[in-house]
Amino acid sequence: MPKIKTITQQKAKAGPVLKKPGAGRPTKYSEDLTNEIVNRMINGESMVAICRDENMPSRSTVYEWFDTNADFRARCARAREGLADYLVDQIEQMANDTDEENHQSMKVKISTAQWRAMKMAPKIYGDRSRTEITGADGGPVAFAAVDLRNLSDAELEAMQRLMAKASGTEA
Repeated sequence: MPKIKTITQQKAKAGPVLKKPGAGRPTKYSEDLTNEIVNRMINGESMVAICRDENMPSRSTVYEWFDTNADFRARCARAREGLADYLVDQIEQMANDTDEENHQSMKVKISTAQWRAMKMAPKIYGDRSRTEITGADGGPVAFAAVDLRNLSDAELEAMQRLMAKASGTEA
């Protein structure tokens, strides 16, 4: 019975496979690569999807560029906002394409796209929570100085208890 060789054994016998010079993923930063990444992002592609392309840098290379190149980092951050805009447009299209038969699956897709847009551009699409402290009738907060010399012993003790409670040193 003939011996069956595995693919690994066949490759080992054939010798190493040599790549052409210059073949493989780009690793050197360039303005052209940055422009392509940014354009692809604002046209709806995530960084992960872009980096899957064999003609584009790997994710580890891109994250190295984030750490070492402020301009690249800033342009990609801005492109992420563009990607969020793209997603919002997609949400509108999905909403318009929703009918009785596909409303449940479209609800999941819309919800996912909304979440992604909110995370990519929280200043634009995120939930805003804002707390304001105002004085009477929405005016400025009024502060008054308290002359401790005019307080009774009971008022001074109450003040000390409040200050201890506020500072966490309450007995």
